Amino acid sequence: MTARFLAAALLAVTGAAVGARQAPERTLVVDFYALGSDGSGVADLKPEELSVKVDGRTRAVRSLRLVRQADPPAADRLATATAVPEPFSTNRGTEAGRSFIIVVEDESFRPGRERPIRSAVKAFLGEMTSKDRVSVWTVPHGGIKVNLTGNFDRVAAAIDQVNGHGPDQESGSDAACRTRNTLHELEQMLDSLTGGQGPTSIFLFTASMFGPRRDTVGPVGPPGMCELRPEEFTRVGHVAAQARAHFYIIQPEDLQRMPTSALQTVSGSGFSPTLNPLEGMEQLAGVTGGQRMSLTRLGDQTLVGLARAASTYYSAVIDGAASDGEGPHGLEVKTSRPAVQVRARPFINVSRRDANPQTPEPTEMVKSGAVFPNLPLRASGFATLNDPGGSMRLVAAAEPADPGVVLISASVGYFDSDGKMVRQTNLTKEQLTTLPLLATVVVPPGMYRVRVAATDSTGRGGATDVDVAAEMTPAGPLKLSSLVLGLWRDNAFQPRLQFSTEPVVIAYLDVVGGAAGAPVTAFVEIARTASGPALSTSRLAIEGTSDPSRFQASAAVPIGALPPGDYVVRVTVGVEGQPMGRVVRVLRKTPQ
Repeated sequence: MTARFLAAALLAVTGAAVGARQAPERTLVVDFYALGSDGSGVADLKPEELSVKVDGRTRAVRSLRLVRQADPPAADRLATATAVPEPFSTNRGTEAGRSFIIVVEDESFRPGRERPIRSAVKAFLGEMTSKDRVSVWTVPHGGIKVNLTGNFDRVAAAIDQVNGHGPDQESGSDAACRTRNTLHELEQMLDSLTGGQGPTSIFLFTASMFGPRRDTVGPVGPPGMCELRPEEFTRVGHVAAQARAHFYIIQPEDLQRMPTSALQTVSGSGFSPTLNPLEGMEQLAGVTGGQRMSLTRLGDQTLVGLARAASTYYSAVIDGAASDGEGPHGLEVKTSRPAVQVRARPFINVSRRDANPQTPEPTEMVKSGAVFPNLPLRASGFATLNDPGGSMRLVAAAEPADPGVVLISASVGYFDSDGKMVRQTNLTKEQLTTLPLLATVVVPPGMYRVRVAATDSTGRGGATDVDVAAEMTPAGPLKLSSLVLGLWRDNAFQPRLQFSTEPVVIAYLDVVGGAAGAPVTAFVEIARTASGPALSTSRLAIEGTSDPSRFQASAAVPIGALPPGDYVVRVTVGVEGQPMGRVVRVLRKTPQ
């Protein structure tokens, strides 16, 4: 075994191809949730049970598709904890994942009153799958704390840092200013989302919000600085439709506060005079089609039910019309089935892309947080030490999930733990002819989200994300790279994402550190689970390189007699008398 694979695969790539696309007949796409009386998704809704109106006019439902974003929670939590993880990420079917944005209006409550929010969020994080993404924001002035990420420990840490910043006493004008600033921040946040082909759930925690009001004394006179007009709520509803966001406005009731100055809450003509601190929440729920709720009844489990309800949603294709000009239009979605609740936004946004649909370029899909499932892809990643300074070579590997697909363009983005894209590479035409696609960057050590996007010769586009640890695993004085599985073809190692009828696969990794001739124990096992009994065991061959501190380790792992399924390949390496290190990778064997 040589280092030719990593030397060849870890080259940076440039360039992108663009292909022509044909625009389908004009249609609009509506997404919504259909929930039963227990709050869980209804899986068998039929088009004839659905009524969709745009601007009050009924539209024919051409097709109705159930999209499963997460499997329902297993009754046996122990079985879930010991299950074999997926060998790669994919944007196909149940594995597309969900997107959640947690927004805390931290100026609506005083310091020391954060516990209910933190407890509810942490219980919610326990329901997340490896495909889900969560972001944290504080409003009206804090901004983004964590971008969409699958690193839920980071999300929990961010929530622990959220503190109340509300004053002991808040005047009516101050409360109106806070509400207005929060609406503006929500509008900007939603505007940063492209929406794509899947919905995003927004959990807004707030103690109180004012409804529309004038900031002046008396029915006439110029408005004050805290004018709160109905249009400011409506704009949030319009942008939520564009972003395909579903809102939940959540109030921990023990945080509720009333304004201390009635003098500053007198409204002018056309405005509500109420001091009700819940009115703004009702207004926001109305314009977004959201649900207002509190933490009092369900406590820590409040968000858990919402996460489970978001496991599936429906995507309906409806007829467009000549009157569907660009911008927001009224939307109404109902079902004739008894005891089924439909949750849909009250607006649908029509854009030029809806009027003349086409797939975004991979460079655009990479930068988006949206789900693009039309072209099913699978992706994985691995890393090895790049230089003695500690930088890492991070490799993305991806391929179409279906045979016979011809890719015409592809791009890969690399996002750090803060959600910032630190690198992007675009594949050349020549690189698109070899599968899996390989793209490499040099990055500092850390956790990264790798997003791969591509288009094929039929105009379909797809994108999928995979989390990769760009770090070496310690093994006493040694350090181990990621484990890579592949085949030996044309006198070279070629990585593979899944296998079928091959009699053996090659397990490969880099070993850094130690000294030549040191007594090293190195073996590879294949098992059904990470800690289950070994089905077979092989010794690793370790070869030196031109770098005296760097070695390549490889072994042939027999899989010909194994039935199709997922298996864990475990490699254990260590110097005699020192702690051992282990790296693993899941292998998928298919019937063909």
